[in-house]
Amino acid sequence: MQIGVFTVGDVTPDPTNGRTPSEAERIQAMVAIALKAEEIGLDVFATGEHHNPPFVPSSPTTMLGYVAARTSRLLLSTATTLITTTTR
Repeated sequence: MQIGVFTVGDVTPDPTNGRTPSEAERIQAMVAIALKAEEIGLDVFATGEHHNPPFVPSSPTTMLGYVAARTSRLLLSTATTLITTTTR
């Protein structure tokens, strides 16, 4: 069994403070999550692909390539969720 993390790369307000990160901050956070996943021994990091707000990963393979260059054993993957996403 493999255990990992999946993100859809949403740029939404933080529920604890109401602040919405910039797209650049969200991308940096996604990379940090992937690096932390490997550091703590998780097996997989996956991200979805979206081309509309409030999501940033329009090119998941580019991000995964960057993460691959910074990790050594983490399995990287694209992923999806079938939950309908809407904005207010």
